[in-house]
Amino acid sequence: MAITPYRPATDPFDQLWNTFLNPGGHTRGEGLLRAPETDVMETENEIKVVSDIPGLHPEDIDIDVENNVLTIRGERKEEHQEGDEGTYHLAERRYGQFSRSFVLPRDVDQEHIQARFDDGVLTVTIPKSEKARRRRIEVTGNNQGGQGQQMS
Repeated sequence: MAITPYRPATDPFDQLWNTFLNPGGHTRGEGLLRAPETDVMETENEIKVVSDIPGLHPEDIDIDVENNVLTIRGERKEEHQEGDEGTYHLAERRYGQFSRSFVLPRDVDQEHIQARFDDGVLTVTIPKSEKARRRRIEVTGNNQGGQGQQMS
């Protein structure tokens, strides 16, 4: 299963962008939330994609499948405002949109994919189709204790 990578915050291209190519002073990742950490597990009957997305609600998450690519998108909206609640001296929490995509095997049952979001953990369960499940194939043959038929 392929995973679309994201660039970490220490990406040298980001440093180049911020140092030389950015006349407006905006950072390249502004408005983007880092892609969530994700585990992908496979059993005989299904594939599970488990992502940590704390601080979101189910209505903040969109999941779709198109051309055998599962995409998880979401947005954490900025909560802090200056004014009656006080003055912010430090604001390090990330806000914005994220997107994470996974290429699925061809033999999955797209009609029965399920997603559940509990306590900041998103679990997407992708059942495999009957064609993709492992089957034991019985070996048959001539059981003559190692003596084959003679050919005339």
